[in-house]
Amino acid sequence: MLPVIAGVEGVTLSPRERELFSRLQPAGYILFSRNIEDAEQVRELTDELRQISCDAGDPIIAIDQEGGRVVRTAAIGVQLPAAATLAQTRSTHSIRQAAAYNARCLLSLGINTNFAPVLDLGSEHANALPSRCWGTDTQDVISYAGVWNRMAAHCGIMTCGKHFPGMGAATCDPHSDLPVLHGTRDDFLRGAGIPFTALMPELPSLMIAHLLLPEIDADHPSSLSRTLVQGFLRDQLGFEGVVFTDDLCMGAITHRYTPEQAVPLALRAGCDLPLVCHDSCEHLEAIAAAVRTLPCEVLTPALERIERFRMQCSSQPMMPYIAWRDFVQDVADFSAGFAPADAVPGSPVQDY
Repeated sequence: MLPVIAGVEGVTLSPRERELFSRLQPAGYILFSRNIEDAEQVRELTDELRQISCDAGDPIIAIDQEGGRVVRTAAIGVQLPAAATLAQTRSTHSIRQAAAYNARCLLSLGINTNFAPVLDLGSEHANALPSRCWGTDTQDVISYAGVWNRMAAHCGIMTCGKHFPGMGAATCDPHSDLPVLHGTRDDFLRGAGIPFTALMPELPSLMIAHLLLPEIDADHPSSLSRTLVQGFLRDQLGFEGVVFTDDLCMGAITHRYTPEQAVPLALRAGCDLPLVCHDSCEHLEAIAAAVRTLPCEVLTPALERIERFRMQCSSQPMMPYIAWRDFVQDVADFSAGFAPADAVPGSPVQDY
């Protein structure tokens, strides 16, 4: 197994992807809007990804499906409200409904992991987060994201809190460049880190932000920092779940490292599953060669955590056509009851 989450380029696997994925066996895959044409096509794609997996248990088949402007299923009629929109209602019933609709959609499509909920504190900075957060108050984020997370998990979706240790105060978008945030470990534990530590016991995975935190590690982005991941998250806070990086194809990383350099650095830092979301076939051979050079004490704990995670991933049959059509209408009726979201600064995250 190659401890990487790989992006898929189109609505079907290319011959090159099929050969590489079958031979190198990525631990999982991530889908974007570019992979979604209609429900039957998505299910055929995810079924094929499962079929080419030689390991016990399903591969991780993941997506960013938060609601609002980060929804990958809009083309097939499933467009749910943003976290900020749901939070404004203060209705835990509506939040549970949204999470249940989201989970039913993903499971029917053959997707088992959702990179949500966002646990960052809300911000108006142009840092990719506006409208995606559950609030600016730590207790609101804990309450509403917690309700959403528990319902998604109850329905069978593996969830992922992001972006540790909290990037709400970042003043630039990591898709473009590396944000710099100042603060010690204690500063994060007293502020942006509170939702993560509060919900950590019920989260099977976390995603590490791309940040430069000079008071914690002045030399490495947080996603590649052993001080941050192993020292802070694992050793100090005791997190034992799977740790994903954010996409290593973002400008925050690619301006400094190639994917084949960044992946082994992330694994050495204590991450389990680096994300290579774009043009993954251009890099997988070199990544696999670099990973093979890592010592057992780096790879073995990561592979054990990945296996535990994958054994919890569930799959369900696809909804029959009529049931899917009725489901899409139910989602549309539900979402129509919410006011349109206010305009927010644009980010590449909404266009993938």
